[in-house]
Amino acid sequence: HEAFMRAVRRAEGPERGRFAAAALTYAQARAGAPDAAGEREAADLADALFRLGARRNDPALQSAALRTLAAVAPRLVLRRTRRVSGEAPLRLRAVAEAVRAEVEERLRRERRARREAEAGFVPLFDGATLEGWVGDTDGYFVADGAITCDPERGGNLYTAEEFDDFVLRFEFRLPPGANNGLGIRAPLRGDAAYVGMELQILDDDAWANRDLRPWQYHGSIYGVAPAQRGHLRPAGAWNEQEVRAEGRRIRVTLNGAVILDVDLDQVAPGGRTPDGRDHPGLANERGHIGFLGHGARVQFRNIRIRRLR
Repeated sequence: HEAFMRAVRRAEGPERGRFAAAALTYAQARAGAPDAAGEREAADLADALFRLGARRNDPALQSAALRTLAAVAPRLVLRRTRRVSGEAPLRLRAVAEAVRAEVEERLRRERRARREAEAGFVPLFDGATLEGWVGDTDGYFVADGAITCDPERGGNLYTAEEFDDFVLRFEFRLPPGANNGLGIRAPLRGDAAYVGMELQILDDDAWANRDLRPWQYHGSIYGVAPAQRGHLRPAGAWNEQEVRAEGRRIRVTLNGAVILDVDLDQVAPGGRTPDGRDHPGLANERGHIGFLGHGARVQFRNIRIRRLR
C-alpha cells in the first residue's frame, strides 16, 4: 500500500497512470482476500488514490479510483462521488454519476435481499433485558443494546426455549484474548461441550501461539470438528455469524464465509471424536441455545432465530 502510494506520488504523466493502474489492480486483489484486513487495505488504497487525484487535478486518476472504490467500498464511494463538483471535467462528472447510480442500485438490491433473507426470523433478545433467558443470569447484563458477559462472573446463559432444527443469526464482539462459546442442543445442566455441543467463540489471533488443537479455534465444534480460520475481524470489531443446525448437519458462516460444514455422523463415526472424550450431546435432537462465558467481556446483539421445523 505505502510503496504503491510513494510510486504514484513521484511519477508524472503516463508513468503515473501505469503505477496507479497497478495500485488499483492490487487493491481489487486485496479486496478478494479471505481476511477483513484485505478489504480495509483495498478501500484505503483506492481512497488515497482518489484524494491524490483531486490534489493533483488528475481526473483520469480520480475516475479510475472511483471505479475501484465502487467494487471494494460501495458506501464510501457514495461519499466520494458527492465531492465531484459541477466544475469538474465532464468525463469525471459522467464517471461519478454512473458509479453513484450503479452503487445505489446495488445497495437497493442488497437491502431487498437482506429483507427476504430475514423472513421468518424472530428475535431471541429484546435489546434491553434478559427476558427469555435462564441460567447464570447474574453473570450477564445488558450494555449498549448487547448481552454482555460479566468477566468476573460469566457462566452459562441459556434460552428458556428449546430448539431442534434452526438457523441462528447474531453479532458478537470480542475483546483481545477473549474466550466464550455457543452452546446448541444443550440441557441446562452439565458441561455443554459434552452434554450438548459447544461452538467455539474465541479471539484466534491472541490464542494462536498457545498450542491449541484445531478443534479449539473459533467456530469449531469443541473436541469434534475444526473450523476454517482467518475470517474473524480484529478484536473490538463486531462480527456476524450464522449457525444452521439441520438434523445431523451443522454449518457455521462467519462474516459471509462458511467456516464449518459437517455431518456429525461423519466427523464422529460411532461416537469417536478427535479429542477422545465422550460427547453424548452429539445425539441430542433438541435443546437450549446458550452463551458459555469463560471470564471475558464478550458481547452479543441482534440475536434472532428461524425454526426449520
